[in-house]
Amino acid sequence: MKKILKIILTGLVAGFISEGILGALFMFPPVKAILYNPSVQSRLFIDITSLRNIPMSVIGLVILSIIHAWLFVVLMKSIPGSTWVKKGLFWGFVIWLMYWVFQEWLIFHALLQEPYILNIFELAILLTGSLVEGLIIAFACRKEI
Repeated sequence: MKKILKIILTGLVAGFISEGILGALFMFPPVKAILYNPSVQSRLFIDITSLRNIPMSVIGLVILSIIHAWLFVVLMKSIPGSTWVKKGLFWGFVIWLMYWVFQEWLIFHALLQEPYILNIFELAILLTGSLVEGLIIAFACRKEI
């Protein structure tokens, strides 16, 4: 039971912190000006993303972080790296690769017609949040590494 609570707490902390960082980066005026520039961004993207329910999105991503923490515990011994920092960076990269790259391609590019250059720009920002999430999860599990 103690291990389950630790996984849940780790996921919650990692999710809230990484989502807070991503929220701050995406709301930063120069970033927002680039992503919502109508001369570059698709009209569909601008129209649809203004309708999203941000609190529900954040709640969903924080819950997903609990799953990331659980998977890290399950896979920890096989994750490359000899220190919690190396394992955390690798895990953050895996989170980014398995979730954000897929989402950027399927939702933002294929469905909302966002240009590739903006997909790449967003992916660079999202990598930051994923690396932070991976590091927080690995830090919480560092004694078992």
